[in-house]
Amino acid sequence: MLMNIDEDIKKASTPPSLFYTSKEIFNKIISVFENSYQYVCHESELLKNSNIPFYLFEDWLDIPLVITKDNNNIFCLSNVCTHRGNIVCNKKNNQKKLVCNYHGRSFNLDGTINYAPGFKETKNFPSKNDSLNKNINLLNWNGLLFVNAGENESILKGLNEINNLINWYPFDNLSFDEKASKTYKINANWALYCENYLEGFHIAYVHKGLSSDIENQSYETILLEHGVLQMAKSKDKKDSIGETGLINNVPSNQIYALYFWLFPNIMLNFYKWGISVNIIEPINNNKTRIRFISLPIKSYKQRSGDSNSVDCIELEDQRVVLNVQKGIKSKFYNRGRYSAQHEKGTHHFHRLISKYL
Repeated sequence: MLMNIDEDIKKASTPPSLFYTSKEIFNKIISVFENSYQYVCHESELLKNSNIPFYLFEDWLDIPLVITKDNNNIFCLSNVCTHRGNIVCNKKNNQKKLVCNYHGRSFNLDGTINYAPGFKETKNFPSKNDSLNKNINLLNWNGLLFVNAGENESILKGLNEINNLINWYPFDNLSFDEKASKTYKINANWALYCENYLEGFHIAYVHKGLSSDIENQSYETILLEHGVLQMAKSKDKKDSIGETGLINNVPSNQIYALYFWLFPNIMLNFYKWGISVNIIEPINNNKTRIRFISLPIKSYKQRSGDSNSVDCIELEDQRVVLNVQKGIKSKFYNRGRYSAQHEKGTHHFHRLISKYL
């Protein structure tokens, strides 16, 4: 199936419902995610645990990896023992070696093999293949760690664009807040969540709290090469993102928040209090994991508990997305049209994803 999204938003129709419901089409996007940079953790987490295991797209692609820190060097390694394929590191720890609990093989924190019981008589051992694979792209962007198990580096352009726009942001003062961070699973297609994020058209109707904080008429969508920036002015300057800076000719002390989306599934939201990172992870064609990561600035806390807070807005978004998931299955719906005024970001997303279908 071809998406056939016209490059002219005024003429274009949205994707057919089959795009969201078909398992066959869903399987075609594997290459998109296998070759993408994904957020793993903030470097502040490595102060507490030098070894952090994780699965890239858990419950879907299930690629076991581990972040390690040896002195000031950070590595991303395969977390699969080179002997019989056992998972080596099963939980966060501060151990100086990675030790497989199956047959005792151990590895240094740079992935090189350290000790292998029972292999004295094995010829041509050890070879480089007996060390943990570390040919995994690791990117430390302002303290946020991203990994890529493939080759696509399009996110680098997007992150560079963000750097150029907000080089004044206090990245050095960010740290991970585990209590404020959450993970959700929703019974909806991953793309529906991205589409909802990529337009501010719904804010006045869905997010009454947020709508009361921003000047809705100032909401702006800026298309980047491999991403989208959305922004709006704050009604009250005390809620603005910063004191010194200029974003698209708008002073930062007038801006409520900056919402960056990076293809295909990373969302970086900049507020006065810090950054929230949303990672939208497909599980199957109708189930999605949303990892919500809180990175507050020192002496600030993530706003929570009221109608303007990001956790409340998150739940409001999820309710809408779940309703759309039900609606696209109807025999009376196939595809719609774009609001040329408000849905440039969603149209841009569909154009990017259509290249892989």
